[in-house]
Parts: sequence; C-alpha cells; structure tokens
Amino acid sequence: MPAPLPALIRAPLPATASAQGKTVDGFPSQVLSFPEGTVIVFTGVSSDGDRLQATAEGIVGLSRDEVAGYFQQILQPKGFTSEDAASAADQQARRLSRGTDSVSVTLSTTGTGNTRFSLLGNFTAGPAA
Repeated sequence: MPAPLPALIRAPLPATASAQGKTVDGFPSQVLSFPEGTVIVFTGVSSDGDRLQATAEGIVGLSRDEVAGYFQQILQPKGFTSEDAASAADQQARRLSRGTDSVSVTLSTTGTGNTRFSLLGNFTAGPAA
C-alpha cells in the first residue's frame, strides 16, 4: 500500500466562522489562495473533529479557463488530481482531489465579463505540529 499523504492542514482547527469581503480567520490560505486581483465576496470555515470545510466566493477579471487553470496550478504540486464535474448549463466546474482532501470549483461569467468562482474545500487535519 502507498504511504498516506501528509496532511495539508494541522490541528487545532478554527472555530466555525464566516466573513464578507475578506478572508476569515482560520481559512486554509496555505492551501487555497486566490488569483491576483480577486474581489472576495465571502469566505467561511467549519470544523468537525479532524475535518475542516472551507468555502469561498470571489470575482476576478480573468476568463473561466484562466481561473480553473489557476486552481489546478496551485493544487497539483500539492498532489491533487483534477477532473471535470457536473455543472449547470451556464457554469463550468472542476473537482480536485488528493486522498481524503478535495476542492470543488464552480465558475460562471458575470454580466460584466468577469469570472465568479465558488470554492468548497474539505480537508483532514493532521496532528498539531
């Protein structure tokens, strides 16, 4: 059997919280950063046991393909693989996974031609460092 993947986040996990217009305390920014120029709509974190769920929504002046490529570029070096995911007719979605960790990205185009993205990340925490 292959060795387990090292945890991307560590305990203790943050308390459940959300923030509008900024990155909430405890958001796993070391794993999930945003493309340069992103206007953050909201971010949130929720933890249960050793599991952390992170959500975010942002708007950026890039194409949907550029935004999807950005998330692939930052997550693939961490061991994530990527696949297309089901989405509404006017959206694009990708699922990136790595062991028990996953990130779902949903992309749509705003009326001004910018890209709105929604992220849902699920991570298993390792013990405190």
